[in-house]
Amino acid sequence: INSIQTKTTTYNPVTINDNVLLCDATSAAFTITLPAAPATGEKHTFKKIDSSVNAITIGGNGKNIDGAASTTLPAQWNAITIIYDSAAWYII
Repeated sequence: INSIQTKTTTYNPVTINDNVLLCDATSAAFTITLPAAPATGEKHTFKKIDSSVNAITIGGNGKNIDGAASTTLPAQWNAITIIYDSAAWYII
């Protein structure tokens, strides 16, 4: 069973159970910072649900996401699912 949470401000997923985050940046842009020591196979899904111009940034916390330090969700309904392979995060 997936845990679904809505976030409206900076947040750091701390457990593998933070696996589906609906992000509402109506008030301001914010950053989700991934765990510093994720488990191999750990997977998270992020979706921007508001129509504002405020972007959601997903930060790798020292681990790359598809080769970059971070990725963004700039527009409403943008979504990504990422998985960790013991060295880096990959968008799937």
